Amino acid sequence: MPKKEKASDKQKAPSDGAALNGNAAKPAPKRASSPRKKATTRKTPATKEEKSRVSDEAIRIRAYFISEQRERLSIPGDANSDWIEARRQLLAELGES
Repeated sequence: MPKKEKASDKQKAPSDGAALNGNAAKPAPKRASSPRKKATTRKTPATKEEKSRVSDEAIRIRAYFISEQRERLSIPGDANSDWIEARRQLLAELGES
């Protein structure tokens, strides 16, 4: 016949996975329920030089399309004039001249 468990044995046996040596495992620290604030970066006002700056890549792409259109319409010109026109157009789009 199987032995009946004593009530004191049930109380001693941890059901939540505590250590067998009688020391209970420490619960994990609770996290704050509100999300952390994101760090904000301050925007510094751009100088005139930074505003008027158009990247060489943007000028190169625009000059390519100007060149394609110029050749399609048989308009005389060269790569330097295409570059200057591309830069002028991009600056005009930014509101500068």
